Amino acid sequence: MALTRDKYFSTQDVTVKEIPIPPEIPIWGGETVFIKQLSRGDQDEYLKRQYGQTRLKQDTKAKQQEISAVNIYGHDAWLMVRGCVDAEGKPLFKESDIAEINKKAGAFVGWVASEIVKFSAMAGDVTAEEEAKNS
Repeated sequence: MALTRDKYFSTQDVTVKEIPIPPEIPIWGGETVFIKQLSRGDQDEYLKRQYGQTRLKQDTKAKQQEISAVNIYGHDAWLMVRGCVDAEGKPLFKESDIAEINKKAGAFVGWVASEIVKFSAMAGDVTAEEEAKNS
């Protein structure tokens, strides 16, 4: 059976799952959290947030090029907003919660963000070499 446009757009393909929080995460260990996969648009936005947008400035007279990465900013709290949901898939957090999430324990926020990236099949999008280069 061939994929059709109507079938593609009418199928809910972003899934939700419940995951146990490891006991070594202070306060929250032993609880569970629901996460959802990131949409393709969210994945693209995540990569922009993580690595910035590259700008190329070229001066043809001086035969120079300047490449700079701009707009690099935090992404773990943003991932929690996009990926933490309730059992029905409704978001737990809003964009306006990012500043408050950033005040919370980094171990938990970082762990949840990592789990969302893995569940979204993005863990292999960035190699260790690229990660080191961009750090």
